[in-house]
This record gives sequence, C-alpha cells and structure tokens, in this order.
Amino acid sequence: MFVIPLRAGAENAHQRFAVQLGDNLIDFEVDFISYLDYPAWSMNLVRDGTRLVAGAMLEPGSDVIQSYRTAIGQMVFTGADVTLDNLGVENFLVWIPPTVDT
Repeated sequence: MFVIPLRAGAENAHQRFAVQLGDNLIDFEVDFISYLDYPAWSMNLVRDGTRLVAGAMLEPGSDVIQSYRTAIGQMVFTGADVTLDNLGVENFLVWIPPTVDT
C-alpha cells in the first residue's frame, strides 16, 4: 500500500504530479470541480502518454478506478467526504498493488 500525496486548498485546485507505482510511472491530474452543487474532486491517470483513467470522482469508500481495468492495482479513496480544504487531510487515496498469481 502507498498513500498518494494529495494537497488541499484553492492553490492546489489543479494538481499535476507523477508517482512511481510498482513498474508504472503514473501522471496524476487532480482537479477541484466547482460547478456542482456539492464539493468534488476528479482524477485522470496517464501512463506513457496514454490516458488510463478519465474523470474518476474521488468518493470515499470506493476503488475509484475499478471500472477502468488499468492493470495497475486499486486506488481506494478513504475518509471524509471531500471539500476544497480537506483533500489529503481528512481523506486519503491509497494505491494497492495488483495481486500476483502464483
């Protein structure tokens, strides 16, 4: 397991960073969505220039990339419902590596 470094606050409303997850260098694009009736964050994942995930919503208690079949493992978002100021403080995005068949 590895906690993805997310940052809260208006100055971090559009985050771009890369994280090595196992054998994969993944580019993260994390954006605060301000036009909805409730606070929300969305996430895109890119590997080697190919978009693996587009617009996954960070919702607590879910594997936010499960339906994408990325073969990079799971991204489980845990903790409190999101706000602009609590991302990575009261909630966390945890990468769980894929299981290896033996």
